[in-house]
Amino acid sequence: MTQFSVKFSLHLVVKNYLVLRKFLFLLLVGLIQTIWAQNSIDSKQFSELSAFEEFQARKYQSVISEFNDNSEKSSDEEILLLLSQLKTGNGSTRSIENWLEKNPKHPIKPLAYFHLGEYYFYQKDTSNSKKNLIKVNGQDLTTRDRASYGFVYGVLQLDEANYKNAKNLFQFARKHQFESLARLNYYEAYADYHLGNEEAALNGFEKSKDSYEFGSSSKFFIAKILLEKDQIDEVIALAQSELSDEQSITNSALHQLVGEAYAQKKDEAKADAYFERAIELHPSKPSAALYYQAGVAKFKIGNEDKAIEFLTNAGLQGGEYAQLSAFQLGRLYLKKKELENSLAAYIEASASENDIIKEESYFYAATINAELGLFTEAINYADDYLKLFKEGRREQIQNLIAQSYLRTSNFDLAIAHLNQVGISNQTQKEVYQKVTYQKATLSFNDGQFAEADMWFKESLRFTLDQSLKDLSNYHLAEIAMKANGYDRAISYYNAQSSKDALTRYGLGYAYFNKKQYKDAIPHFKSASVSSTDQNIKTDAKVRLADCLYATKSYDQALSIYSQLSTSSGSAYLVFQKGVTQKNLGKDEDALQSFRKIFTSNRYGAEARFQAGMIRFENAEFKEAESYFSQVIKDHASSSFVPQSLLNRGISRKNLGNLESAKNDYEAILDKYIDNEIALNAILGMQELQQAGLKINKLDKYIEQYRQTNPKDGSLELVEFEAAKRLYFDFAYDDASVAFKKYLENYSASQNRREAKYYLADSYYRTDKLEEAKPIFDELKFVRNSFTGRVLTRLGDVNKRQELFEESIEVYQLLIDLNLTPKDTYNARQGLMQVFFIAEQYSQAVSMADEIIKADWKPLNAEKEALILKARSWFLLDNMQLAKSNYKELAEGNDVYAAEANYYLGLMLFQESKYKESLDLLFDLNSNFGNYTDWVDKSYLLIAKNYVESDELFQAKATLRSIIQHSENEDIKNESRAILVQIEQDNSTADSLIRKD
Repeated sequence: MTQFSVKFSLHLVVKNYLVLRKFLFLLLVGLIQTIWAQNSIDSKQFSELSAFEEFQARKYQSVISEFNDNSEKSSDEEILLLLSQLKTGNGSTRSIENWLEKNPKHPIKPLAYFHLGEYYFYQKDTSNSKKNLIKVNGQDLTTRDRASYGFVYGVLQLDEANYKNAKNLFQFARKHQFESLARLNYYEAYADYHLGNEEAALNGFEKSKDSYEFGSSSKFFIAKILLEKDQIDEVIALAQSELSDEQSITNSALHQLVGEAYAQKKDEAKADAYFERAIELHPSKPSAALYYQAGVAKFKIGNEDKAIEFLTNAGLQGGEYAQLSAFQLGRLYLKKKELENSLAAYIEASASENDIIKEESYFYAATINAELGLFTEAINYADDYLKLFKEGRREQIQNLIAQSYLRTSNFDLAIAHLNQVGISNQTQKEVYQKVTYQKATLSFNDGQFAEADMWFKESLRFTLDQSLKDLSNYHLAEIAMKANGYDRAISYYNAQSSKDALTRYGLGYAYFNKKQYKDAIPHFKSASVSSTDQNIKTDAKVRLADCLYATKSYDQALSIYSQLSTSSGSAYLVFQKGVTQKNLGKDEDALQSFRKIFTSNRYGAEARFQAGMIRFENAEFKEAESYFSQVIKDHASSSFVPQSLLNRGISRKNLGNLESAKNDYEAILDKYIDNEIALNAILGMQELQQAGLKINKLDKYIEQYRQTNPKDGSLELVEFEAAKRLYFDFAYDDASVAFKKYLENYSASQNRREAKYYLADSYYRTDKLEEAKPIFDELKFVRNSFTGRVLTRLGDVNKRQELFEESIEVYQLLIDLNLTPKDTYNARQGLMQVFFIAEQYSQAVSMADEIIKADWKPLNAEKEALILKARSWFLLDNMQLAKSNYKELAEGNDVYAAEANYYLGLMLFQESKYKESLDLLFDLNSNFGNYTDWVDKSYLLIAKNYVESDELFQAKATLRSIIQHSENEDIKNESRAILVQIEQDNSTADSLIRKD
């Protein structure tokens, strides 16, 4: 206590075990009388005057005898009998309460309330006693009953520390000549003491000091008042005369008082001896005040281990002394270099109302957290320090914050603080560039690309670190690519100081997607050579071949396709090899390539179509007809069916099969009137008609085509492209209005299905699911380039509206169509999520396995599948498999790893492996500070680990830190409840009020 001294004081109420035990017996035989209600009611109004007089004369047995012989009783007789039975110990409070309910306006009610209140008082049922006595007006009672009422109700007020009310009631009792002056003097003195009326209290205790019931307690308070007056020797003499070896609260308190006196005399050894004896003689759990004084005494005589024991016992309780004890513990543990314990103590002490204790506690809570590597918490407490204390060690705290920012993973807190204090010097700019970049990277890895875009741009405010500048530009380019912003992507890629294989790869795709294939070639060529990632190297070669093909460098393209298809057997590569051979005029080689992939789900239809085109273009119509028929029959949902029907019709006409040709043209016009080849089918029908074949529906088809394809489409195209621009600029509300208007104005447009998709998707992206669903439902069975996107969106809409059966049906359809690997992944992901939400956990696991083993999946897809598997196993109570999946994710640095580490810690907690659980959870807090939800949950679990390990002081500190810093109200409320429970379980309330 070199910097801070605490005056010893004993804020407790001492109780004498014998006081009320005897008092109970004496007052149980007292008679309570009343004057009725608000008006003075003459007793002659009652039907049985003699019985009432007997009741007033305390002749309860006479009343009972008289009415027990009377089988039919009036309400007056009934209540007098019930009250007499209660006074003789044979009655029932419930019977009286029932009578009061039946007779709500009877003038005898105050009498009944008074007796019930007094009865409950001596049964130690404080709540019911107050509930009845509060309905009694003391002025309406007889003189004798006024005295009793004032005393009883006054004692009840003491129980709630309403000392002023108690004092008034005791004076009321004294005025009406309460018969037990010793009791009245003691309790009134007790009230005066707590009101600060020392002289009146001293006088009252002097009057009751010779009382058998209150003598020891009165002398205790006399000594206590003398101590407060610094009459130390008198205190020691008076208190020592009363000391004994009896184990009681009063005797313990007297030893404590002597110890306090010696402490004021600076006689540390004697003070220590008396405090320790006070603890030994306490019959239950000593108060925090006693433990604190004993702990400080032990500290002063050099017994640090015992001091820690006593101060810890005090610290587990709530209130002023708990925080004083925690403060001393913080210093003790810091001296012993036990940092974790010191930190817990300072956190507990930070709740103190004393500014000196509060300031030092926050300072050390911040510095010790930093020393332990808990940088997020160091920043929390350092930030608290700066807010609470305008002076003090602010420069040290500012330096600590800056240093912690460089080590923390709580980027939100770092950014907020830097913005608050200003970013002026080079160190602050370097830190800001780094933390905003790290924040952006986390958002990017979590798939939150709009947020990532914002933070990468924010990181470019200061560009002191060139490598971070390059990385920010690279990621901004990648985000732009995902949003089809290819020009922006090119700009960001080119803003890097140097271009590695990844940047070249990205630039290649940006130009490729803009169909600027010539510009893409050098970038794909560079990436295909310099990349160390085999997947990127291979894909870059594929796209290089595609660009060569698109720029008609067929020989070079064919060389690459041939090389790659030989090593991988990819259906796409074989197909591209075939079309390249076809363009080079190597028809037989091309046919040989196409035949290899006729059974491919993805390329089979187009391969057969291209084979048919080779024969068709060579006027080999019989063979061409065969290939086109296979497309129509085996790939009915393929986009190549309309063209196959047209080409087969032409082939049949050339073979002389005019009727069959007509059937093909009619199939086009019946099913694909809005397709651009419909006009060719009409022309084909006209040729058949000219050839002599009777065509009945030609005029009908021509009119349908005219309605579907208006002559002037220029204005329509302008509006359509304008609406699309709003959509691609993320202005979805404006886009939905534009597309809705477009569909109203051009109901027969060829673009109506595409417009409907964009309208529905605009509704979807603004969470207008009710508007989006019917449009997606309408498009569900349309087969075009938007099919995959339509079904993915519809599945998600149904999932979010908890239409799980419909969602499953849509996702399954998307899988069955097998459109692209991406569409198949989207369907599997949707099914996995639906199964999980619908609590079909086994099916969720199966679908997650399908995603994991698939050849193609996007970034983080496998992690998402693993986390869903782990959650499912956990909810299925299969902890072994849950733990296995969580361990696969735990080594990362993303949100999946944060969740995995939390649940691994939770499972260790459930297995009662508290130390292992704590170690893992502390690592989580150090490494995943930016994921505040998981950090908050982990801190609460840390507190529960401490509780189960009986490390209650650590638990309290952890809970208090949660309450101070968490923004999650549910976690804060649970923390408060646990903290209150710990303090209740470990606290004591020494009191003489109505307790034996």
